[in-house]
Amino acid sequence: MLTFTLEKNKKYAIVQGDGFEDLREHFSVKNEAARFTKRFNPYISDRQYAITPTGRFDPGLFEEIKKYLVSKNYAGKINVDDLTFQHAVKPSPLGWMQYPQYNNQGYSLKLPLRDYQSDIVTTCLEHGRGTIMLATAGGKTLTMASLISRVSTFYQKFKCLVIVPDRGLAEQTYNDFTEYGVPFKPAKWTGDDTLDLSADVIIANLGILQSENSSLNWIEFVDLLIVDECHKLRKTNNFNNIIKQIRTPYRFGFTGTLPDNLLDQWNIIGKIGPLLYEKNSYQLRQEKYISPVTAQIINITYKTPPPPVSTQDISSRYRNEMDFIIQSEFRSQLIATLASGVSNNCLVLVDFIEHGKILELACKAKCITKQVYFIQGSVEIEEREKIKILMEANSNVVVVAISKIFSTGINIKNLHYIVLAGGGKAKIKIIQTIGRGLRLHSSKTKLTLVDLADQLEYGIRHALKRQEIYKNENIAQTAHNVTTS
Repeated sequence: MLTFTLEKNKKYAIVQGDGFEDLREHFSVKNEAARFTKRFNPYISDRQYAITPTGRFDPGLFEEIKKYLVSKNYAGKINVDDLTFQHAVKPSPLGWMQYPQYNNQGYSLKLPLRDYQSDIVTTCLEHGRGTIMLATAGGKTLTMASLISRVSTFYQKFKCLVIVPDRGLAEQTYNDFTEYGVPFKPAKWTGDDTLDLSADVIIANLGILQSENSSLNWIEFVDLLIVDECHKLRKTNNFNNIIKQIRTPYRFGFTGTLPDNLLDQWNIIGKIGPLLYEKNSYQLRQEKYISPVTAQIINITYKTPPPPVSTQDISSRYRNEMDFIIQSEFRSQLIATLASGVSNNCLVLVDFIEHGKILELACKAKCITKQVYFIQGSVEIEEREKIKILMEANSNVVVVAISKIFSTGINIKNLHYIVLAGGGKAKIKIIQTIGRGLRLHSSKTKLTLVDLADQLEYGIRHALKRQEIYKNENIAQTAHNVTTS
């Protein structure tokens, strides 16, 4: 028999009994770092585990554990009689649903919910904790606003913490909540805003929560936790330390996609809750909630490739290749020509400031009739908002931007073209990037993604990875070949 209980501090669940070792082994992955570090630490494990040797695990993982046991036709009894454990893993039936004020009727915001958004809110209310995978441009912020609005009616005194990745998204979420006409009092807490504990809902960015100068005593007692872009809650990052301070089992995470690494997935599910709902980009496109998208692959062959680096160090070789394409006049002019040749707004994404400055100059020289901007970290939030508003109102804007700033959370309806000028292969980054331009607009029949595939050592490898992502996302691809002069 496997017995599940909750520790006295209610932060961790414990599993004990027959079949424990097999269960623990299933929830583990190969430790890729072990072969590099064993010579310094011979005791390091060859595997990494989601369940400790003493049986401790994050309560949200229970549903995954239960699924596994059922799939393996576990012959023993699964003992979950502990009510505190039941409340921790699925808090709503023993909590919210017992409140006299509880109801499952919708709260009317200024924007009506789509059917799937209503389904998400209802499912969240029935469970009390969980993870929602809703593709970018699917309306996560409106869904969160509706969920929080409904929950706020259960409490006379209500406190909710909404965690977002950065200051720009904190500003945007606060403005959206206000625009939706929510019944609660929202406030944003960033480096530019003072903490207002009189607010019902506090929207805070990760930076302020991780600051050594921030007092976080109050977050222990919030009634509800919402984590936007929860895919950032990786197993090894400091984000976990913030989540550990929060007592409430009522918590929800929203993301467009989960990490590929199973340990990271289990960490998110364990800290937040089981996967309750999934709506991917292809489904939203099929149902015409977001714009169609196509990928135009431009294979660039260089007659004079970069000279080889006499080193086996992968990072040095990769950086040498990146320096080459950043400095390539042909490539810069190709991007500038693409930006000048389209009749609508264009977003050019790069990974390095140096690259952005070069492309900004190239685009300004080529795009005579267009407005060209470069958005990097030093550009204030207010200025970014002004540029975004300018893009929504005009069709002659070219924005070069650092991908870390514009690949998450920023949605521009009047955007027809995105140029991937920096390469890369990270799945979440690519999918989030595509999402920047998927919102519907009266002038848009589709989003065109321009993918520069440099025919170099890493350029080819990364391009193939991106094309695999497009295939999995059901995005049509067309290839074009160009060769430097």
